[in-house]
Amino acid sequence: MRPASTFLLSLLLVGCSAVSPLRQAPQRSDKPWEASAVPALAADLAKRTANDSRVKPDPSKTYTLPDLVDLAEARNRTTRTAWEAARGAAAGTGLSAAEFYPMLAVLASYGGGMWDLNLNFNNNLTGIESQAGILGAIFSREVPAQINLDQQASGVYRTINTGAALRWMLFDFGTRQARMEAAKRNLLAANLAFNAAHQMVAFKVTEAYYALQAARRQIEAANTSATTASEVLASAEARFSRGMLTEPLLLQARQAKAEADYGLESARSAQDMASIDLSEAAGLPPGERLKIAAADYQRLRRGLQLPLDNYVKAALHKRPDLLAKVAVVQAREAELRAARADRLPKLALTGAATYTRFDTSVQNTGPLDAFGLGLQNYAGFLTVQWPVFTGFAEENKIRAADAGRLAAAEELALAREHTIAEVWRAYTRAKNALARREAAESLQRATRATYESARASFEQGITPVQDLLIARAAYAQATALAAESDQAIAASLTALAFGSGKLHEK
Repeated sequence: MRPASTFLLSLLLVGCSAVSPLRQAPQRSDKPWEASAVPALAADLAKRTANDSRVKPDPSKTYTLPDLVDLAEARNRTTRTAWEAARGAAAGTGLSAAEFYPMLAVLASYGGGMWDLNLNFNNNLTGIESQAGILGAIFSREVPAQINLDQQASGVYRTINTGAALRWMLFDFGTRQARMEAAKRNLLAANLAFNAAHQMVAFKVTEAYYALQAARRQIEAANTSATTASEVLASAEARFSRGMLTEPLLLQARQAKAEADYGLESARSAQDMASIDLSEAAGLPPGERLKIAAADYQRLRRGLQLPLDNYVKAALHKRPDLLAKVAVVQAREAELRAARADRLPKLALTGAATYTRFDTSVQNTGPLDAFGLGLQNYAGFLTVQWPVFTGFAEENKIRAADAGRLAAAEELALAREHTIAEVWRAYTRAKNALARREAAESLQRATRATYESARASFEQGITPVQDLLIARAAYAQATALAAESDQAIAASLTALAFGSGKLHEK
C-alpha cells in the first residue's frame, strides 16, 4: 500500500501545482523567501565537494612562477570546465557523422484487448430483378426482395508485432556534409577555447604572482620608512632629553613614526590579500600557504625587446581565443549552407521486415469460437522528400543562420580590433613603466643621499627636525615609487605577453 499512497500523494501535489502554481513563489515582496529546500541543498553541496582528487601542493617546495602555473593548470577548475566543453564538441562531430550511416530500428510489441462487433444490414432489393443484365438475371429467380441482417459478436484478442525498419539517406545536396563541417569547426573552436582557458589561468596566476611580489616590495619600502622614522625619532628624543629640541618638534617625529607603522601594517594587509588572490588563481584553498620564490625583476625588464609590430602579428597568429572566433565564423557559414540545402529534395532508401500474429476468441458465432492470423511483410522503397511548403520555416531557418553568421563575423572583427588595442596599451604601458622605473631609481638614490645628509646635520644641530622629517618622507615616498614601478613593469609585461599570445609558450 505504501507505493500506492506515495503515488497518490505525488499526483495530488502535481495537481495542486498545476491549479495554483503561484503558491510555489515567494508570497510577499517585502520579506525574503523561506526555503525549506535549503538544508538539503547545503547537504548535497557538502557531499559533492567533499572529495578532492586534484594534485596536492608540496609544502616543502619553493614555487617559482612556472611551478605555480603548472600547479594551477592541474587544480584550477576553469581548465577542466573548458576540457569538458571540448569533449562535448567532439561528441557533436560523432552525432553529425552518424547521419551518414543507415538507421536500423528493431520494433516489438505485445498486448491485447477486447472487441465488440454490431452489424446491422437492411436493404430493399425490389426492382433489381427488372434491371437488364446480370443483376436482373440473378434476382429474377426466387430471391427475397427484402434482406435483413443483424449480427453481434465479441471476443478477447492478443497480438504480437515484431520487425525491423531500415532507413538510409542516399543523397541530400550536401546537408549532412555541411552539418559535419559545422561540427568540426565548433570542435576546433572548443579546442582553441580550451587553450585559451589555459592561457587565462596562466595570466591570472602570473598577475597574482607579481601582485604578491609587489606587495612584498611595498613591505620592504614600508620597513625602510619605519626604520628611518625610528632613526629620526631616536635622534629627536636624544636631543629633547638634552634640552636641544622642543616638545612640539618631538611630537612631529613621533607622528612620523606612527604614520610609518600604519603604512607597514597596510602593506602587510595588502600582502595577505595578494596571497589569497594567488591561492585562488592556483585553485588552492585561501588558507593554504606556499613558499613563493622571489621574482627576477632584472630579467623581467629585459623582456621588452621586440618592436610593437611583432607583438601585434603574434597576437593575430597565436591568440587562441581570437582563432576560436575564426572557427566559430566558419561553423556558422557551414550551418548556413546546411540550412540552404535543407530546402532541396532528399533521396532515401527505406525497408521493413515485420511479422504480426493476431489471435482472438469469438463469441456468439456458433462453431467459430477462436481465430488466428499470422502475417509476414517484407518491403523496400526508394523515397523522395521535398519540403515544398513548410509555413516559411525553411526560409526563416536560412535567415536565422545568415544572421548568426553575420553576428559571428562582426564579433570576430570586434575581437581583432580589441586585441590590437590591448597589445598597444600593454606595450605603451610597459615602455612607460620602464622609463618610470629608471626615474624612480634616480629619485630613490637622490632622496636617500638627502636624508642621510639631513640626519647627520640634524645630529650636529645644524638642520632643524622639520627638514629632516621632510627628507625622510621624500626618501620613503621614493622607495615606495620604486616598488610601484616594478609592479607596473610586471603588470604591463604580463598583459603584453597575454595579449600577444606568448604568455603560455614553453
